[in-house]
Amino acid sequence: MRLTLQACAAGVSLLLVAGCQTTPDALAPLPPAQELSAALGEQSAAPGVVGAILRDGAVTQLFAWGGADCDGAGAADVHAAYEIGSISKHVTAVALLRLWEQGRVDLEGPVGDYLDDIPDAWRRVTLRQLATHTSGVPDYEEAGGYGVYETRPMPAEVYAIVGGRPLDFEPGTRWSYSNTGYFLLSRVVEQVSGERFGDHLRTRLFTPLGMRRTFMGGYAPADARLAQGCKPAAGESPGRVAVPPIHEASTFGAGGVSTTLQDWALWDDALHEGRLLSPRAMEVMLTPQRLSDGSETGYGFGLFVDRFRGARRIQHNGQTQGFVADYQHFPDRDFSVVTFGNMYGANLDGVARTLVLRAMPDLGYGQMREPADPDPSRTQAVRRALRQALLNEQPADLLSEGMSRFATEERFAAVRARMRPYADHAEGMVYLGSDPADGERHIYRFRIDGEPSYLVVVWRQGKLAGVQRADN
Repeated sequence: MRLTLQACAAGVSLLLVAGCQTTPDALAPLPPAQELSAALGEQSAAPGVVGAILRDGAVTQLFAWGGADCDGAGAADVHAAYEIGSISKHVTAVALLRLWEQGRVDLEGPVGDYLDDIPDAWRRVTLRQLATHTSGVPDYEEAGGYGVYETRPMPAEVYAIVGGRPLDFEPGTRWSYSNTGYFLLSRVVEQVSGERFGDHLRTRLFTPLGMRRTFMGGYAPADARLAQGCKPAAGESPGRVAVPPIHEASTFGAGGVSTTLQDWALWDDALHEGRLLSPRAMEVMLTPQRLSDGSETGYGFGLFVDRFRGARRIQHNGQTQGFVADYQHFPDRDFSVVTFGNMYGANLDGVARTLVLRAMPDLGYGQMREPADPDPSRTQAVRRALRQALLNEQPADLLSEGMSRFATEERFAAVRARMRPYADHAEGMVYLGSDPADGERHIYRFRIDGEPSYLVVVWRQGKLAGVQRADN
């Protein structure tokens, strides 16, 4: 896709490159959808899941599982627009950084210079602190719950949810996720641009890239196909119920964008090939913020920056009252993975990891060579701890407080039952390695019914502090 840049007139600012890109009349057809395994789909707990591997602005591999409706009817729609929740945050960050490149906002300036109607306690917080979750401004979602996303409040009503509270901490001293920060940044973009936020995204970002089915909540094109969002039925009632689409007023750029797999391929390519932001602005976006004590947060502007099994990764997930989404980009391999599910509270971790390893099979646990175990006594203790956690063997002396609750509380009974085979086969478990970024996470291989399976074990201060199944 770098040829697009070369085709633009020499000397044109990178901020304008999207404008000289040719907008396609029609997107390339999607490849045939591959069926996700039933185990992965059921593990997600969503009625339907769709996902894609993205390269060079196109969907190169497509995946789907389950139904389109809350009752599981129909087929998960790979062409529909899904709400992406907090993945929207880096879209907002792009809009803000473009204004910064134009000299229209000051990232180190206080938000009170741009907004007059906010609580006094927030006025001195800088735009950078809002964008990097280091502001201390309380999170209205945490305080008000997801029900706010089914309403259309005025900004003052959103502020009122947490406006009476002091800052959670002195700005710049801590990291704490706050949707309020991106709500405020969206309104700054409105004030400075003179456009409603959804209009600004559509005209300045989405339309120039050919993203005709991507929109802020409440701005859906007339011909858009909208996925149905779902949440658990109230009380003790079984099943799921449909929820209304999210609206801009309840979230703005904190979580209000909806998009399709094909459209997101265009966004992904434009972002990482430099057609949305200059190298200077991309560096701002992807440089993890440091706190006042010098420690690093791992979060830039709307994106986490970390590693997956040693591979550099840029990522974020999202959730609304009816959807979940996951987005991961691997700059050294030049591909991305995106997954959408139509259920509040669904888990896309296993689906996303499976797609990532389709693209990078060399990072699969099955490719790891069996090393000499550096701590056989720890491995033996892990065997005992797994039996304590999954079979309730006593004494439970090798379990952390959290794992002790997992071992005994009824709400975890179904999970314990699914994981019991690991305790039954613990004598045959083999150490494969440890996470280079976290020396407390260790990988073990099991043989269950003749097939390899894997556990990531968190071993902290001589106790089992966590366990995660990882079948690839």
